[in-house]
Amino acid sequence: MSSDLAGTGPRAPAGASQSEQERRAALVVMQRRATGVLAAVAALWVALVTLADPQQAWVGYAVAAAEAGMVGGLADWFAVTALFRHPLGIPIPHTAIVAARKEQFGQTLGAFVQENFLSADVIGQRLAEAQAGRRIGALLARREHAERIADHGARLVVAAAEATGDEHVSALIDAEVRDRIAAVPAAPIAARILRLLTVDDRHEELLDSLLLTLDRFLHDHRALLHHRFTQDAPWWLPDVIDDALFNRIFEGVTRVLREVEGPQGRELRARIHAEVEAFVTRLETDPEMAGRAEEVKAELLAHPQLGAWTTRVWAELKAALRRQAADDASALRAWMATAVTAGGQRLIDDPQAAAALEAVLQQLVRSGVAQLRDEIAGLVSNTIARWDSAETSERLELLLGRDLQFIRINGTVVGSMAGLAIHAVAVAVSG
Repeated sequence: MSSDLAGTGPRAPAGASQSEQERRAALVVMQRRATGVLAAVAALWVALVTLADPQQAWVGYAVAAAEAGMVGGLADWFAVTALFRHPLGIPIPHTAIVAARKEQFGQTLGAFVQENFLSADVIGQRLAEAQAGRRIGALLARREHAERIADHGARLVVAAAEATGDEHVSALIDAEVRDRIAAVPAAPIAARILRLLTVDDRHEELLDSLLLTLDRFLHDHRALLHHRFTQDAPWWLPDVIDDALFNRIFEGVTRVLREVEGPQGRELRARIHAEVEAFVTRLETDPEMAGRAEEVKAELLAHPQLGAWTTRVWAELKAALRRQAADDASALRAWMATAVTAGGQRLIDDPQAAAALEAVLQQLVRSGVAQLRDEIAGLVSNTIARWDSAETSERLELLLGRDLQFIRINGTVVGSMAGLAIHAVAVAVSG
């Protein structure tokens, strides 16, 4: 007989997983039990035939039950074995069904998985029952998980920045800055800035600062200014006159600055304030001034330094991201972890937010299932189609064989009962 009937199961291949070894051991145990029941019935039949008195009524019942039990047990052994291999190694037609119909089995299994497991309604219902929103919230609300997510998120941001071409990003930033500046009218913005400077006499502080800076500049660079003045003077003008003129002009300018800085400069300050106010009004109302402001803005946009500035901004931003991602205590990581924790806590506290997240997840899963269900079913059928026939039979026998051995046991028991009943009916009819 085959190894099944003899009670020896297939040997576990090297490297088999522990769960597979357990299934293989359980299969061997059930094969031995089923074979043992059949062997016990066969031994009972031999004993009855050779030792018992056939004239006694009970012997006929016992022999009929044993014979029918052997027939039932052998028939079910043949049926179970024929699923996976040829019984006794004899190539009987319609045996080794799994190996012979492996491709068809793979297609059927793929279609079964597709229809019963990859259904959008089934998966959507399962997600709804799982309360994914609250579970995700509980996961994110834990600080250690949030910090781990922030770590990966910061590194992902840096990796994305590194993978992006600097030229493309700089060009994108430059184009965005230029578009934003070009879309904003220059004159109203300038007027608004100047009006903000004049609120609460802030322009007075600015004027004082400018005057003080100018006064310091003149005194710090007096020698340089004197040299430039005398260098540009006519050659025929005596040096004494050059010096006198320079000193006169220099002292006049510094005196005006001191007067404006002091109390006696109120009238000049008022005139400056009036000029500023008039200039702001023109910026707000004069079309010619608005046009000149747009010309200045166009010159600014055309200046090559603007492109250099956007390139430098991107380089500094990348460097800052690297530093923040590498530092466990960085502000970026702390902010990301806090945001993740807050988001998780909101999912816990706000049922509507959790429901909204679950709706999004369901929509994504439904969409993914609708697009991938055919590919997944094809993966199942193609994977089985690539299996070796013997390997396929072995895998399925390990999965189903233990339960199928109960069929052999039931066949022996039910056959015995049926033989007993048939013999009883026969005795009753003949008697």
